[in-house]
Amino acid sequence: MPMAWVTGSPPPPGWYPDPSGQPATRWWDGRAWTPSLVPFAPPMVGSEAAPEPRPAPPTLPAKAAWLGLAGVLVGFVLGGVFQVVGAVLLPGSTAADILLSEIGLWCGLGGTVVVASRRYGTGSLVRDFGWRVRAIDLAWGPLAALACIFTAGFIGGAFQGSRFSGSNTNIITSQRGNTVGVAVVTVIAAIGAPIFEELFFRGFLRTSLASRLGVGAVWAQAVLFGFAHYQFGLGLGNVSVVTATAGIGVVLGYTAHLARRLGPGMIAHGLFNLLVTLTIIGVIR
Repeated sequence: MPMAWVTGSPPPPGWYPDPSGQPATRWWDGRAWTPSLVPFAPPMVGSEAAPEPRPAPPTLPAKAAWLGLAGVLVGFVLGGVFQVVGAVLLPGSTAADILLSEIGLWCGLGGTVVVASRRYGTGSLVRDFGWRVRAIDLAWGPLAALACIFTAGFIGGAFQGSRFSGSNTNIITSQRGNTVGVAVVTVIAAIGAPIFEELFFRGFLRTSLASRLGVGAVWAQAVLFGFAHYQFGLGLGNVSVVTATAGIGVVLGYTAHLARRLGPGMIAHGLFNLLVTLTIIGVIR
């Protein structure tokens, strides 16, 4: 026990034996214990001699990832149910059908994340998945968005003119000329999708798979992200759609991995989708 505790005065910030008795040392910030643990104490103690290291990235047990399958299935079922209800209550409104379908999917994805956090994590989406935004993310987000644009453009260009070239933007093109519909799909693409998809894929799936695959989880979740955008009826065109979307998933995955939070990726995802949406409906030419 540090002498400062014996004398009654708080010790300076530094590494001390974990008060829980674990064979590790915990960081004391001068006022309270933090979650930071290391197996061996640094050689010096003090605010200048031993600065607190960057917190370790959060992880969940790999078995938690299986909840994702159930979450996606529940989301699709709810989306279909909501869409049917919308067709009955608002017949002829394709914008309402799209919105209700997406809300159902988001319920499945969001519900999975909450259940996984409570069952396998701390119950906090911030601590378990890094679901937070910082001011610096307003700078990193646009840079990551540019990387997404370059990646999608490069992959799309590689398939251009081949039978494997396709597009999954029909949800946007179907609303061209419909002011309400354009507003709905823009909100879905630029706000809803970035929040729930980043939380599910880069938050929940990546952190769950990381306990087994390490940084390889970035690639694994990206592949699953790509296949999640498979379009029935598109045929071989899905090759370019899935590949390009997976490429974007790699960029967003590494963004979350390096930042250790979802803020930059959510901003990048939203800006990318917004640019694509505005381009397709003709606002940007």
